[in-house]
Amino acid sequence: MSAPELHIGEVIASNTTQFSAVVPSLFSEQTALPIQLGSLVKTESGAVSIFALVSFIEHLPTEANRKVSPHGKTKAELREEMPQVFELLQTEFTALALGYETAGKLFQSTPPVPPNLHDFVFPASESDARRFFSKPTFLRALFQHADAAPDNLIVAMLRRYRTLFSLQELVALGKELSYLLADDHRRLEFILEPFLFD
Repeated sequence: MSAPELHIGEVIASNTTQFSAVVPSLFSEQTALPIQLGSLVKTESGAVSIFALVSFIEHLPTEANRKVSPHGKTKAELREEMPQVFELLQTEFTALALGYETAGKLFQSTPPVPPNLHDFVFPASESDARRFFSKPTFLRALFQHADAAPDNLIVAMLRRYRTLFSLQELVALGKELSYLLADDHRRLEFILEPFLFD
């Protein structure tokens, strides 16, 4: 029997278009966060699995009215001399809901329900990511988010998952982007240039 998958977040606010989650404190000991801009994550709400793209990451105090003050010490020195400082900090991320799965069918559109508060968030498996990104229609859901900065988010997502895309899928993605950007070639070049000349 395999070990249970470790969650990388707990939902603290949600609606049908996005959710915010807090990264578990055990990850604060690590140098790298378990999520990055453009990461595909998954959470389950009853019979619905919701897929979302991490669009924003923030370090902040656990209490909104508390201000973080500089101490003039390295992180290692703070851990040794003032470990309580880290108990007052947390990392939150926001993820844009781009699709969902129910009854074995995957839909690249707004989910019918938001994640429940305190639901756990997991990284999408490679097979989930491959399935989700296999059709470029997820880009339409991304462009519908009013608060999203889609260009940078797509660049981050492609950097993270580029090995999952076949040449045919990259061409289809480029065509979909061209359509969604109304043939704005400068924006299209900005998004695709790192991959065309790498």
